[in-house]
Amino acid sequence: MNTISERALLERALIAIEQVMARDSATGGATDTPAREAIGMCLTSAAALVDVAQMLLRDAASRPPEVLASEWQTLIGHTKTASRTAHQAVLVLSAQRDLVAAQEGVRVTGHSAVPEHAH
Repeated sequence: MNTISERALLERALIAIEQVMARDSATGGATDTPAREAIGMCLTSAAALVDVAQMLLRDAASRPPEVLASEWQTLIGHTKTASRTAHQAVLVLSAQRDLVAAQEGVRVTGHSAVPEHAH
């Protein structure tokens, strides 16, 4: 049986996500390709969902109703953020013809592919 709690595992996941985001930030937020832009969006979405999972695992019985109501609204907000950010990633990626185009920064316009640096 695994002795590491779900909350501890989620905390590890959040720390790992934040470390990847910090590295990207330290390099100037390299969003020069659609793939890098989508990575940032996916990590933001994942972090928000980990926050949601952590909130759902908390012991709610010991907190007053007004705190629970506030936390519930926060939970809903994090879920919306995750959903919207994941959707934005889909939009960025759907404008590409394939993975190579997304990684190389080729944006599809109409019926032709135009390298990002050509804009």
